[in-house]
Amino acid sequence: MAKCSYFELDAKLNPQKIKQYALRHGLNPADFGVDPNKPKVFTGGTDDHTGIFAGQCGSWLYVPNLQERLKIEQPSALALEAIKLGNMAPFGQVGENQKLNISLLDYFAQVAIKIKDPGLLRILLHRGSAWDKISRFAISNVMLEMQKNKKTMKFFSFVHDALQGKKPNKLLKWQVSKDYKFCIHQLEKIADAKRNNPEAFPTIVNNTMNELFTHLNLLIAKRIRNAIENNKDILLDGFSAEELTRKLEIPSQLTALFLGNGKHKDNMSNINMSKALDNLSFPLLISLILAGSSLASTRVLYENRHLLNQFAKKLGKNQHTKRALFLTDTLLDKNGVSTSLSGKLNEIQQSNLPIDFLICHSEAQSASHLHVVKPISEFNIERYGEQTIRIPDIMEIARIFYEGGYDRIVCSTEGPMTIVSMFLQQMFNVPNFFFMHTDWIDFIKHNTDLNQYERDRVRRLMRALYNRYDGIFVLNQEHKAWLTGYQMKLPTEKVLLTAHHMRPRNQQIKAIDKTSLIAGATNNTPMIFIACRISEEKGLFDLPKIIELAKQRLPDLKIVIAGSGPATEKLQQAMPDAILLGWQSKEQLASLYLGLDLFIFPSRFDTFGNVILEAFVHGMPTLAYDCKGPKDIIQHNVNGYLVEDIATMADKVVEFFANPSKRKKMRQQAVQRANEYQAEPIMDQFLADLGLDAPLSYPKHKTVA
Repeated sequence: MAKCSYFELDAKLNPQKIKQYALRHGLNPADFGVDPNKPKVFTGGTDDHTGIFAGQCGSWLYVPNLQERLKIEQPSALALEAIKLGNMAPFGQVGENQKLNISLLDYFAQVAIKIKDPGLLRILLHRGSAWDKISRFAISNVMLEMQKNKKTMKFFSFVHDALQGKKPNKLLKWQVSKDYKFCIHQLEKIADAKRNNPEAFPTIVNNTMNELFTHLNLLIAKRIRNAIENNKDILLDGFSAEELTRKLEIPSQLTALFLGNGKHKDNMSNINMSKALDNLSFPLLISLILAGSSLASTRVLYENRHLLNQFAKKLGKNQHTKRALFLTDTLLDKNGVSTSLSGKLNEIQQSNLPIDFLICHSEAQSASHLHVVKPISEFNIERYGEQTIRIPDIMEIARIFYEGGYDRIVCSTEGPMTIVSMFLQQMFNVPNFFFMHTDWIDFIKHNTDLNQYERDRVRRLMRALYNRYDGIFVLNQEHKAWLTGYQMKLPTEKVLLTAHHMRPRNQQIKAIDKTSLIAGATNNTPMIFIACRISEEKGLFDLPKIIELAKQRLPDLKIVIAGSGPATEKLQQAMPDAILLGWQSKEQLASLYLGLDLFIFPSRFDTFGNVILEAFVHGMPTLAYDCKGPKDIIQHNVNGYLVEDIATMADKVVEFFANPSKRKKMRQQAVQRANEYQAEPIMDQFLADLGLDAPLSYPKHKTVA
């Protein structure tokens, strides 16, 4: 309770007010030991949190002639008398989760120093779910490994001392390396605050711990970069996505797990844990403790969030603001997912919907409905294209979530933001949804050399991941059937069908002149078009055979390809006559859609196919395989074609150009189909599935064409 609120509350809760409340809610004050006509009594709890804050919060007791009475009466009797008479008032401050966070940090530090091996049998026989037991096994192993690192143990001892007001030894500054002088400085700040500024102590400690967490994570990132540059092993010898997947298994045979028998070369029993911890031990382990204490303290306070939400709903007031934080690893990159999400963000900004995006980016700036955090580190996965992986500061995002008053999460990419979303879910006890864009099993099949058994291992990991979410948004019926089928077995009610949407075409943009693309071409030259990421899984290497077959009956046929990606050079070699334009802006793409004839989409990988809708908005029919996203969008023989194989795709190319009147009608039907993918109904349903309400001003009827 705040310092001077006692008298204010006593004045507001007068007898008349109490009787009004009792009448309104149908309660009898006497049932609760309340006499409206007697003065109100307020007390303050001790809030000592394992002794760190003892004496800083509690209740003052008033006893007349205290010094004289203490000579002949017991202090406990005098205290009881004051309590019975109501002669008391609270003092101190409420620190929400700050004090609890500090207490748990001290608790974890002492556990790390003093923990003993609990024994595997005890963990297995412990009450709780299998997930609880696995978590306990993992935590106990991490804690026990910490004890092998003397530097880590000393730091935890210094943390405990600093929280009691004791500074580290002055000589320590000269003994530690340059990387860790910052840690000593932060511990000195904590000790000074404990001794000299007790009121500000909780705030100072929490701010200091956040700064320390960021510093240590920057140090971790720096060491990883140095190791990579020096071609050193970080955690696994011969690290790659394939090798990691192959090793991601624990043998069920106990002798193989604990003793090794030479037969299990490709599993986790072959990983040198001590080597892994030696590389990143101190900063990584300290960061885990700092994040863990913050998560645990906040979780305790939000444990009853659901009950309180239900109670507020029943009362019809004091309900928590309904607002979602949308986490994504890609928004400004050159790929289809970024394009789709940019369109969603644009709609949210225009209509002021109760969703804010958050991205990790080194150059982007925050804007309306968009938070941007700077990456701790970033790196490119060259083998799999041009995507940059950015590592965010998880505690900074937790602060944004708390200060923004969000009460649910959406995550749309299986990258670092997946970890962030699950951390926030556990920390704040909120619903967590996942928005699927990519069929990773298909991607892995086309871009790695993993066999079926190894791909099944990835599928099982994905199943475990998606089961941690409260809902999964998917973009096509086929993907929904897969997730709810025997391979993934997600509950049907948990898988939610959604779609991307399109905005009207820009009427200022004119169709491209075909003659400007290809020397010798006329505006009657048959031209097919594709815009996508240039990579193996997009089915682009079906195109050489399709074009070869179609040209036997349509010799003047030309193909124009827009996009960039890891397979660009290989595609150019396979199709030397194709016009490869590289990455194109939205305006350039619109001009191509308007000026060329038929969009061809040979991907069996895409879960939606945003480019199909883009083509439809500009009146361009589409030819695609009868699967996944295209299957849900294209109406066969109405606004495009759905086929099963390369030969039929070539046949439909020829058929399309052989019938001018049908071509014209298909263009009209493509525009009409695009009208069915308006933003408002799609976003309305998306908000409803999230449990959010659209603003009353949100428009309901707009056209796309």
